[in-house]
Amino acid sequence: MNIQITAKKIEIPPEIRDDAKEKFGKIKKFNHNIQNIEVVFKAEERRIICETIVRLDHHGGSIVIEVAADSIQGAVDLAVEKCERQLRKEKERESVRRRQIAANKHDEREMQ
Repeated sequence: MNIQITAKKIEIPPEIRDDAKEKFGKIKKFNHNIQNIEVVFKAEERRIICETIVRLDHHGGSIVIEVAADSIQGAVDLAVEKCERQLRKEKERESVRRRQIAANKHDEREMQ
């Protein structure tokens, strides 16, 4: 899994960059299909915007998250939390789809 962190109109201290990489690296446990994570920090007025794109392999597509906070660290924390929630939802949807497919196959066998 590749984690890319970039910044626009703002300088990110190395310790915060390393902390962000560590925190985003832990979300792998919520979905094992993550190929890469792209994190972009932007400074707008007195807020920090953190846009995160999580690319999933196979047919998973991408998850795009955008949060705003007063500090870089706050933006990282909010983005990680939101990302975890979205990945849990995606995993649950996949689980439901698999159960429905299995149930449909079972019903078809009984009808034959």
